[in-house]
Amino acid sequence: FYKGYLAAWIVQNKIYGLMMLFTFVGLTMKTNCNYYLSFLKNIGNAKLNVSITVVTSLLSVILNIYFVSILKIGPLGLALGLLISNAIIFITVTIYFIIRIKFSLNPSLLISSLKLSLPLVPTNFVSIVMKQFDKYIISVITSVGGAGIYAISQRISGLSFLFMTAIQKVYGPIVYHRMFNKNTKDGDKEIGQYLTPFAYFSVAAALFVSLFSEEALIIIAPPEYLKGLSVINILCISLTFGFFTKQPQIMYAGKTVILSVLTFINFIFTVILLYLFVNQFGLIGAAIGYLLVSIIYNALYVWQGQKYYRIDYEWLKLMVIYGMLIFMSISILILHTWEIAYINRLIIKFIYLGIFMGLGMYFKIITKSNLLLIFRTKKTVTVQS
Repeated sequence: FYKGYLAAWIVQNKIYGLMMLFTFVGLTMKTNCNYYLSFLKNIGNAKLNVSITVVTSLLSVILNIYFVSILKIGPLGLALGLLISNAIIFITVTIYFIIRIKFSLNPSLLISSLKLSLPLVPTNFVSIVMKQFDKYIISVITSVGGAGIYAISQRISGLSFLFMTAIQKVYGPIVYHRMFNKNTKDGDKEIGQYLTPFAYFSVAAALFVSLFSEEALIIIAPPEYLKGLSVINILCISLTFGFFTKQPQIMYAGKTVILSVLTFINFIFTVILLYLFVNQFGLIGAAIGYLLVSIIYNALYVWQGQKYYRIDYEWLKLMVIYGMLIFMSISILILHTWEIAYINRLIIKFIYLGIFMGLGMYFKIITKSNLLLIFRTKKTVTVQS
């Protein structure tokens, strides 16, 4: 009933009231569905967890492209895609859990969980604002059309983060298991070595999306959306740094207050840097600002996380892997800017893929055992070192 007034207050325009309502309901269903995903992850059911995550994201991407690119209903299409995709998945998963698991209430478990989770409540609201702030600031400073291009670019680049999140369902429980087995904040090299293949394949997914983002835009979007090419490549780089924030050192130590503080710091940097860069550089400024915020936030997270449980990452290998991603993604953008013939750029893309695969073989990452480790879905806590 008050969507128009809220829209007038937040974005100074009542016509966005329906879009805000769809977005709110969609995010609410997505948040509720995350509880189911957390349960599946904790019991080691990676197969169902990954399936739900992948289907939700792909359905959202397809619906967004349909509403924005085909029906051309603008930003409202993004909200509709979010709402419909999450509603379908939430209802389906809820029915599944009602059938499989009986309802029960454990007060003591609830109280202990609240003690740990209550400090995170404010961060949930901040996170929701941050997820939409970049598109909001673009629509205000540039245009609503620019926000649509950015949103589609964000969805495409998000496919790499989707893969990173999917394989986290495999290694996450194992990392927790090893942490509790060691029961010390000193850590060891085993976890760092164990995580290197996951980091490599996470970056590989981002590199693939980055290299072939031009082809994706040509196939699924109108010609004007090619402006989002640089946005996709830069966001792909940004998202790969999220691999480090997926490691549960701070949560393992129960320091949820630290997570809240880091989230607020992230929010402040997001507001300041995105405003400055969008105002100065427009659409690509949002991607650059997001990249800088991602670097700052992940550096702070690793700094704090290592205090509570040190993971001895194989930093040299990781620097080479990330360095190649940055070089290849940026160089492809430069070649596109120079208007190098498409066939030549396509050849270079495949050469880059070959070089990156060669790097994986040189580091002994691309092996049969590691591929089985990355893509396995069976419930287990025994891991090959």
